[in-house]
Amino acid sequence: MKLEYSQSALVKAIKEKDVSAYSYMIEKYTKTIYCLAYHILSPSMGKEEIEECVADVFYDAWVKIGQFDEERGSFRTWLLTLTKYKALTYRRKKPFLNSIALEDVKDEASYSIENQFLLRQDQEKVIEIINSFNPVDKELFFRRYFFGEKISDLAKSFNLSRSAIDNRLLRGRKIIKEALGYE
Repeated sequence: MKLEYSQSALVKAIKEKDVSAYSYMIEKYTKTIYCLAYHILSPSMGKEEIEECVADVFYDAWVKIGQFDEERGSFRTWLLTLTKYKALTYRRKKPFLNSIALEDVKDEASYSIENQFLLRQDQEKVIEIINSFNPVDKELFFRRYFFGEKISDLAKSFNLSRSAIDNRLLRGRKIIKEALGYE
């Protein structure tokens, strides 16, 4: 018989160091976590490093479960956040094997420090705007645009129709465009 856990029951069981809950977490979330880690780490890392990153995420979840706050978001989102930061740490620690000489780099007119600074400001403003959304819209936006989750999966998770999800995302994009002064 296969055990099923609700989010709160799963978190509680992991906090109590229930190994079957840990196994359930791995079974339920491996594909999602692997996809995000793969997206961040490929093609610079191979399958083994990506799998190691995923294993480290599950270990971190087991050890850091006390840091999870159900009021701030879903367990799945928390796991994806752990994955993002773990994968970025892996990518930073990976030595650059394909390094190029500085003189080989062409100066492109489209790139400048000023453009990069303005882009960074826009990104921070977008995140600030998303954080001002109601909790459901905020989670929808992060899961769709930061974690690349499919709209059909979001509709199932939030028990909303696809058109309701599309409308919420459209409204959010309009708010962001207006705030940034885009037409």
